[in-house]
Amino acid sequence: MAKTKIYSPNQVLAVSFLGGPMAMVYALWRNFHGLQDPHGMHQILFWGSIFIVALMLFAPLMTSTWPDYVLPFVYSLAAWSLAERHQMTRQAIATSQDYEFQTVPNVIAVSIVFLIAMMMTAALWYSALAAIGLI
Repeated sequence: MAKTKIYSPNQVLAVSFLGGPMAMVYALWRNFHGLQDPHGMHQILFWGSIFIVALMLFAPLMTSTWPDYVLPFVYSLAAWSLAERHQMTRQAIATSQDYEFQTVPNVIAVSIVFLIAMMMTAALWYSALAAIGLI
């Protein structure tokens, strides 16, 4: 039987930091799916969606003195912690008979696809805000 591929906590950290909040939600959701945890799947979609919407709503209000890397670093560490505590540790995946790590090309591809999706979403949102004169 084929092993189920899941993201290690470090891979979740990488995907989150490189691919943005949509990639973070996807990687965590994918892990809950692989672990057959429907409650976790629903929770991460619900809270992740709220986080992304809040981020999009309040990002224009952030001052220019706020370092651009702080927020991605913070939510990436939060995603790493969630994966470490509620999913599987790196060691648990390495010794598991049922699970294996996602491949590096997958981590890179997911990061790129969701980074592009997040950039397009943000561009549309900020264009709409600018068109109605809010920013």
